[in-house]
Parts: sequence; C-alpha cells; structure tokens
Amino acid sequence: MCCVSTVGLSDPPGTEPPASPLTLRELMGAVLQHNESLQVKTLEVEIGRRRRLAEQGIFEPEFAAGYDHVDSRRQNTTQERASLGYTAIYAERNNIYNAGLESLVPTGAKVRLGYVLRDLRNTLQDNAVYGSGFTNGEYASFVGLNVVQPLLKNAGFAATMAGIRLAAAASELAFHEYRKQLMIVLSTAEASYWNLYLAQRQVLALQESVEVAETVLGDNETRLKAGVGSELEVMEARAGLALRRSKLAEAEQLLYEAHNRLTALFLDRIQAAQRRFVAVDEPQTRPRDSTFAETWPVVFDCNPDLVMQRKKLVSENIRLAYAKNQRLPQLDLKGSYGLNGLGASPGESWSYIEEAGYPAWTVGLEFRVPLGGRKPRHDLHAARLRVEQALLSLSELETQIASATDTAVRKVRSTRENLGQHGEVVTFNEDLLRTQLARLEAGKVESRKVLEVEADLLNARNALAEAQVLHQRAALEQEFVQGTLLASRGLEKSQPELESWLTVMLSEGRLDRPLYQRMVREALGAYGPGGEASVESGTPSAPATEAVPARRPEPTPASASTPLSP
Repeated sequence: MCCVSTVGLSDPPGTEPPASPLTLRELMGAVLQHNESLQVKTLEVEIGRRRRLAEQGIFEPEFAAGYDHVDSRRQNTTQERASLGYTAIYAERNNIYNAGLESLVPTGAKVRLGYVLRDLRNTLQDNAVYGSGFTNGEYASFVGLNVVQPLLKNAGFAATMAGIRLAAAASELAFHEYRKQLMIVLSTAEASYWNLYLAQRQVLALQESVEVAETVLGDNETRLKAGVGSELEVMEARAGLALRRSKLAEAEQLLYEAHNRLTALFLDRIQAAQRRFVAVDEPQTRPRDSTFAETWPVVFDCNPDLVMQRKKLVSENIRLAYAKNQRLPQLDLKGSYGLNGLGASPGESWSYIEEAGYPAWTVGLEFRVPLGGRKPRHDLHAARLRVEQALLSLSELETQIASATDTAVRKVRSTRENLGQHGEVVTFNEDLLRTQLARLEAGKVESRKVLEVEADLLNARNALAEAQVLHQRAALEQEFVQGTLLASRGLEKSQPELESWLTVMLSEGRLDRPLYQRMVREALGAYGPGGEASVESGTPSAPATEAVPARRPEPTPASASTPLSP
C-alpha cells in the first residue's frame, strides 16, 4: 500500500475529524447494506418467485359444495293430467345437496368428481309404491365423474401451461435485473473508490512538488544573500512555488469532490461532513489480457442485458403460441359416468349406489365459434409483432454489446501496456531530478532547469497514477460488460441460492434488515479486490458512528455501457 497523505482533507485546525483508512471491501460492505435500489431488486426476485409458485397452483383441486331449495306449484295441462294420474295441480318442494372435487389437468381438461343428493317431495308421492304417509319424500343419489376436454381451443400443455411458463420467465427476469443492479452498485462504488485514490495520488505528488520548489527557493535566497546568486533566480523560484501551490489547491478541491461522491454512496449529508476516509488499496494489474474470441462466449452467457432480452423473446414466443391457440374454434369433448340410487332415506339410496345396479354414462361434443373473431385475430397479429420486435431488439443489443466488449478488451490491453511505459518515464525523471538537485547545490545548473525537470516528474507521476486507475477501471468495465463482475468477486449466486437466501431473510412479508446486513457481511468474506482487513461491520472503520441510513439508488446505465464516469 502507498503512503497516502491527508493534507488534501484538511480544514482549519480543530474543525476536521481524523481521516480513517478505507479498504475496498469495507466500502462494498457499507454500500451493499444501505443501497435501497439493490434492496428493491432483491424484493422483486422474491415477488417473482411467489408469482411463479402462485401460477403453479392452477392444478390444485378445489372443493365445491352447494345447496338448492325448489318450491313450485302449478296447474297441469290435459296431457300432464293424463300422465300424472289426472292430478289437476302439481306441487313440489325439493332440497338438492351437492359436493365434489374439481381440478384442471395439464391437457386442459376440467374434471369433477361429485355426489348429488336430492330430497324430493311432491303431490305424486301419495300414489307411490311406498303408500300414503309411508315417507315424507324420496331420496335420489348420484355419484359420478364428469370430464370436459377441449380438443382445439385451450387444448394441450402449451395453452394450459402458458401462465406458468410466463411467470417462470418473469421470475428469471427479476433475478437478472437483480444481478444487473448489483453489478451497477459494485462498479459505481469501485470506480468512485479509484477516483478517490487518483485524487489522493495527485495531491501527494503536488505536495512533494511544493516541497522541492520550497527547497529550490531557499537555496536561491541563501545564494543571493551570499552574493553568488541572482535576484532573477529567486523570482523564478517564487513563481514556480506559487504555481505549484495553486495547483495543489485545485487538486485538494478535486480530492474533496471525489471524497464526497464516494461517501454519498453510503452516508447521508450530515454524516459525510463528519467523516473523512483515505483509500488505502492499490490498483491491481491484470495478469493476462483476453481476446474478443475468448470473451464473447462468456458475454453471451453472462451479460444480464443479453440474458434478459433472450428471456423476453421466450416470453413473447409463449404469448404467440397462446394467441394462435385462441384463434381456433372451441370444440369440447364431454363425458360422464356415475351410479344412481333411490330410497326412502339417504342411507337407503346410498346402498343402491354401492350395489352399482343403476349406472349412467354420457358422451358428447360441444362446438362453439365466435362470429367475426376480431379480438383473437388482432391479438395474434400483435403477438407476432412483439416477437419481431424482440428479435430486432436482441440483434441490436448483441451488436452494441459486441462493440462494447471489443472496446473494453482493447482498452484493458492498451492501458496495461501504458503502465510499463509510464513507469519508465517516472524512473527516468526521478533520477534526472536527483542529478539536477546535486548540480544545483554545486552551482552548476540554474534553478529554472531544476523546476522544469521537477515539473516533468510531476506530470509523469500523475500520468502513472492515471494509467493505473484507467487500467483498473478498464478491467472493471470489461467485467461489467461480460457479466463476470460478481463471479470474480465471489458474490455470484444462482437463482435457487438467492431464493433460498431470501426465504431466510424475509419474514412476515418484510425485509429483516439486521439479518440482511449480516448476510451481506458474510457474503463479502470472499470479496476479490478487497484489502486484507476483515469486515467487522458494514460501515467503514473508526471513527465509528451509528447505523448508516439507506442510500438513494444510483442511475442505471444504458445496456451496452457501464456506470463509470470520467
């Protein structure tokens, strides 16, 4: 780790809190625990899972029961009188009870297994075989199975399972939305961390430059007093010192801005004003550069935007298949089989059912077709257009992401090559500055030449720091585009793993925030780019504060871009 000065974070004495070291892993812990946009996407994953499970419940059987009371009195026609024993008035008072289990099967058939008991009382029962007054009525029972199987419209697994398949696709979309949001949060936080690191290095380089200019000015003033120097050299040294102090003030302001952008990710405005952090992790160089041919298969499988667009295409194809099915006429095959029983009591009627002596069955077809068919016709046309739209969007997105992938791969390679070149320039200018300072003490070179060499060294050091950060951010951009940002940091979870995690974390329909923060800390144990310090809490180390409030969500970048600002 480099030695980082905190002069750039200094206010008037007594007003500035001490600066605390901040590792990348500690920053990730604080940002992930208190990022509201990520928590929203986490809840969306659980909502998608619940909807998927809800759709799978369409095959659960239902218990249905009913009761009807019929009370009727009417006059009989001549024909009815002849058939009813010349009874002038017919009256009935019936109670009908029914109960059964109804269910939908994957083929689209509706099945009902039920029992019907009819308690019949009418004017004809006095002439029945039971004799007058033998019973208050008759009990007719029926136990049977009814099946209605669609043959065209709503027939088959595709139509029946459409809702379940759409819910499953929506659940996967929510999962990849969560992955994308998590990558956005991580990349934004890491980019802000390296911006802070760069601002610190620039302030440190300018502080050393000011020290060199002060040394040169002191030497020139000493030589002027001794009568061996000129006033021009003193004026040149003062001008050089003033210029460096002006640049140092500008760099300190940039450091403040970078620091505030970083703390805005996990602290509110008041807490950010009371905390000061110093980035202590060093940028790491990629050990090996990858090619586009090696990267693209990974991008195709892991990039969340590409995966989500393919899922959307799958969903539109499901809707298209369902719309085609709904254009068909409705032809249903109906059938039933059951057993009848009749007696003076419910038990007696049931005994005849047990004997199975009076079976009954029916079979038939029912055909229905709408006149006009405007709604299914236009729904089918719209579904075809949505499939075409999804295909075009996928093709456009593949082109954009392929271009972004190629750019990211080349950027990583070029920034890696620049690192060695800038390092050689810094080494050369450091050696040259030491030589020029020795010659200045011996009076063999003008102070202006020393300041020029020191200015070249300052530019070289700033260029090296910028190259280090650019390389780190180029690698970050490549991982973001190819969708491996989470896997490389040990934070990738499969959808079943994340859903199991959410099952534990959610209780009574609410997010258990203490448990959420604890599980985030555990997940960060394998965080790749983090420093050596362990994460004791989600909020960076001392000076400690109370729990950090939730943070506003960051803006979402375009599909083929990354959230890395200059």
